[in-house]
Amino acid sequence: MDLMAYIQDNLAEVTVITGLVFLIVEVWLLGLSTIVLLALGLSTITTGALVWFGVVPATLTAVIAGSGIGAGVLTVLLWWPMKNMQKTVRREYNIHSDLMGLNFVLEAQLDAANPATVRYSGVNWKLVLGPKHRDAILPSGASVKVVAVDVGKFTVEPVETAAE
Repeated sequence: MDLMAYIQDNLAEVTVITGLVFLIVEVWLLGLSTIVLLALGLSTITTGALVWFGVVPATLTAVIAGSGIGAGVLTVLLWWPMKNMQKTVRREYNIHSDLMGLNFVLEAQLDAANPATVRYSGVNWKLVLGPKHRDAILPSGASVKVVAVDVGKFTVEPVETAAE
């Protein structure tokens, strides 16, 4: 049997299956990272259903045009909701590290202009002050606690003592 004759005889079913393949690729392989295949998959399934019910003529040109126009409309409609889904709340501190809560005694003065370093676990870490203490000047010998961890950098705050 000729492939084009099969597609033409079963255009609605082939269109719906093609749309499902687009959605499977978008969701499982790409993880909803692009809106193009999502919109094209949804519009192709919708066009296939419209061909099935006789609303859209059963021609290859009508199916391609309907899928393309539908994808364009869905892209415009889904753009802002999908963009808003990508926004995440930025935390002030990284709360998922075993290194947080470590205490150090400063070997040199620490302030916003002069970050200090500390060697921990074979790595030289740069110490920077947390946002609550940006203007503080911590002298050598002061105790600090790690409140955030980045690559090669500990964000620290002074340890509150009982006398304070």
